[in-house]
Amino acid sequence: MGFLVPAFLAGLVALAVPLLMHLRDRNEESPTRFPSLMFLVRLPIRSADRRRITDWPLLLLRALAVALLVFAFARPYLGSAAAVSTGERTRAVVLAMDRSLSMGHGSTWASALDSARALLDGLAGGDHLSLVLFDDDATVAHGWTTDHAAVRAVLETAAPVAAGTRFGSALRAARGLVAAAPPAALEVVLVSDLQRSGLAGTAGLDWPSDVTLRTALVGGAQRANASVSAVDVRRVLSGDRATVQVQARVTARELEAERPVRARLVLDGREVASRELRLTASGERTVVFDAVPAPAGVVRGAVVIDADALPGDDTFHFTVASDDQLRLALVVPDDLARDETLYLERALAIGRAPGVRLERRRPGTLDAATLDRAAMVFLWDIAPPAGAAGDRLSAWVRAGGGLVVHVGPRLGARRGVALAGAATTAGLADRRAGGGAVFGEHRPDHPLFTPFRSTPAALGAPRFFRYARLEPSAGTDVLARLDDGSPALLERREGEGRVILNALPLDARDGDLPLQPAFLPLMRRLALHGSGFESLPSARATGESWMPRGVRREPVIVRPDGGILRPESSAAGPTDAAIVLDRPGFYEAYESRVDGVPRAVVAANVPPGESDLTRADPRELLLGATTSEAIKANEGPGAAAIELETRQRGWRVLLGVMAALLVAETLLGARGWRGQARRATMQNTGETRG
Repeated sequence: MGFLVPAFLAGLVALAVPLLMHLRDRNEESPTRFPSLMFLVRLPIRSADRRRITDWPLLLLRALAVALLVFAFARPYLGSAAAVSTGERTRAVVLAMDRSLSMGHGSTWASALDSARALLDGLAGGDHLSLVLFDDDATVAHGWTTDHAAVRAVLETAAPVAAGTRFGSALRAARGLVAAAPPAALEVVLVSDLQRSGLAGTAGLDWPSDVTLRTALVGGAQRANASVSAVDVRRVLSGDRATVQVQARVTARELEAERPVRARLVLDGREVASRELRLTASGERTVVFDAVPAPAGVVRGAVVIDADALPGDDTFHFTVASDDQLRLALVVPDDLARDETLYLERALAIGRAPGVRLERRRPGTLDAATLDRAAMVFLWDIAPPAGAAGDRLSAWVRAGGGLVVHVGPRLGARRGVALAGAATTAGLADRRAGGGAVFGEHRPDHPLFTPFRSTPAALGAPRFFRYARLEPSAGTDVLARLDDGSPALLERREGEGRVILNALPLDARDGDLPLQPAFLPLMRRLALHGSGFESLPSARATGESWMPRGVRREPVIVRPDGGILRPESSAAGPTDAAIVLDRPGFYEAYESRVDGVPRAVVAANVPPGESDLTRADPRELLLGATTSEAIKANEGPGAAAIELETRQRGWRVLLGVMAALLVAETLLGARGWRGQARRATMQNTGETRG
């Protein structure tokens, strides 16, 4: 037994008080003069010895009451403070379980489950437990509870997933649970193979100073693994024939000996080529497959090697975009001469990946079906339509479409024409007498001028003899100006789309830009940037977000396992339609329903770092962390003091027993010969008075 306030035990000195009360002379005799005693009754006189205790029961009751009062103030508890502070107190444990792809190597996951079960078996009935499952993200699978069986049931259903490792996510989730933990000894137990690649993100972590972090290292000493680490794929055109050329990198780590491996190339679900190679103990080999005819549309491909102890990284998925994905609607005026757009059409027809297809339209024919097919609308020297057609075009731009307005002599000759809210026309400038205008300044960091970052002098060669003057509206960016300060290229963002105004002459009558080397790359960049085209990677990693930009209204996503997702979209476009790629394979995006050719396809693979099973030192987990006292401050006097407080509530019982003893002492002192002596004395006195 221990005492919370042992200083009060000094009050045991008060036990001398009942003893002194019993040893004192309680019957003091004082002589009284009286003339005659013949009429009084003779009674025996009882006297108490000052050095003897004659009433032991009463003395013991009084002494026990005093002792109980002293013990109650000293606040006793069972056990020792040292035992409470060194582990015999109640525990609050966060079990952080690594479920990344690398945990599926060999028997690693079975070993991890055994370690977790051993932890649960070692907990006392009153210990608190919570569970965190983590990979590149962390999930609180079960909050604080003393029902260990419930946590065990959740744990038994967990399994490794095709995702990376990030210990920072696990430790931050555990820190959040610790902040809401009940008063107890705080622990975080991390069960993991402790991949070194998962240490990214732990720097700067704010870790509570009174929380113990323990690691349960799982996985065998043999960490041999081979994986397809990367794939390089290209679509090659040779005349009218398109082929796909694929080469892959196969990486071996810690193999016991050289190992023969067969690598297979699969396109659209059909094996089209294979190669035999021998892997060294550690190193990288490049596999080059023969060119094969390219299937139509988007190609879904994979490079597969023979399965090993970690099969999740033995397949690498990729896509090959078709060369006819970019469709432009070119709207021309009725009085257009055929050769007026000749240079533009020929410039856009050159190039692949993507190829550009022009669909010529007349004013008033820009219907919803045309907009749905097009990635960009190019208005050649005509103003944007008004009325219902204008509203339809504006909504299409806000949803992600691109609108390019070429302001030529027709529009430039009219003043005050509003151009999609980006600018208004201010007449024509004639510079034929002075040798023409040249580029004055431009924004080299803008995507339009990417081809000219290494050769900016190419933009200084063209001459412009007659061009439109524009007055930009508020919120419109001027991308380039001529030497007289007149805006030449302007851009305005509208929702998810953009509006680009071009005042540069695009024919050979009012300038020589079409005859200069800068014309072809500038027009191609104008088409790609105006349409919002992005050169998509052939593959992404699981855990990344994907936004199907080809879907504008109601996206429907088909997952690799065949499941269907309907992410929420907004009227402004597919901004809210981003999904997380949570498993390897191909994701397909459709419009409204799963029917026909998908609008977009993306391939997902496990992060390459999961294939490297090199272990980190457990001390590196908190190497860059800072120590915080926040958890201690939230717990007031500390978990040990709080638990001691809860374990010494017996003082209330002691006070109750002491009160009962005092009642018993009162009753005992008024009964038997103790009470009779007083009554007899009072009766004799009465007779004397009588």
